Amino acid sequence: MMKTSLLTYRSFILFINSMLLSCVPAHTDRSTAFFYGHSMPVEALSQFKQVIVEPENMSKENLEYLNGKGVKVFAYISVGEVNRTRSWYSGIPKHWFSGNHEAWGSDIVDLTNEGWHDFLVDQYMTLLWNQGYRGFFFDTLDSYHRTSVDFEDKLAQERALITLITRIHQRFHGVDLIFNRGFEILPAVGQYVTALAAESLFQSWDQSKQEYAEVPESDRKWLLNKLTEAKKRYKFQIIVIDYVDPAHNELAQETSRRISELGFTPWVANPGLNMLGVGPL
Repeated sequence: MMKTSLLTYRSFILFINSMLLSCVPAHTDRSTAFFYGHSMPVEALSQFKQVIVEPENMSKENLEYLNGKGVKVFAYISVGEVNRTRSWYSGIPKHWFSGNHEAWGSDIVDLTNEGWHDFLVDQYMTLLWNQGYRGFFFDTLDSYHRTSVDFEDKLAQERALITLITRIHQRFHGVDLIFNRGFEILPAVGQYVTALAAESLFQSWDQSKQEYAEVPESDRKWLLNKLTEAKKRYKFQIIVIDYVDPAHNELAQETSRRISELGFTPWVANPGLNMLGVGPL
């Protein structure tokens, strides 16, 4: 699961950013970057076809600059969880939550609550749409698995999520959507999806242990099968985000190549996604 901020790098930032700039592609086919930090390197990001940003860290000027360069800018939205650092967190009724995810400092939303749907669509996403965003990146689509134990409850959460996605598609005409996983609901809403993303195919970050790790072979095979099946069935772009220590640039580049060789779009970066990473080489 992808989360915004939470991690910062001080001593490496200037050095690594300048080093990784050499890995930025010149508008390769649907190249995709993720950047959630405050200090937006818009010139470097303008070299990508698609950029996913944290909208609360994005200025109007930077959004207009990227739009003017022909970059498709996607706003990050956590659909299944609300981080407690959000400025509007205190305004969310606590009965909308069904549990928590302490490793990330967030609370898990009961997706069957229509109040959450109304807030997300009528307030938050409408605000972003009016600011000029025409694409959204949906994270935490499978967080309900942490709180829904029995089959019926999981099914209810999935049905509610399908209803929400359908409503968003109908409300925002021409919107582009990128899912982070969400495999369970693809049969119902896959036709609305521009691209499918997934984290940690080869290299991962363990938030609870605060450490990088290689993905176990069994987990890699499971995810690879899911991504291969989705690409074959739905014909949309597959984006893989892997996490590598910024000090290990050779491993980052090797990981990017391995992802590309599978026919997927790579982005290899730090877990805070607040530094430039390695895209297609």
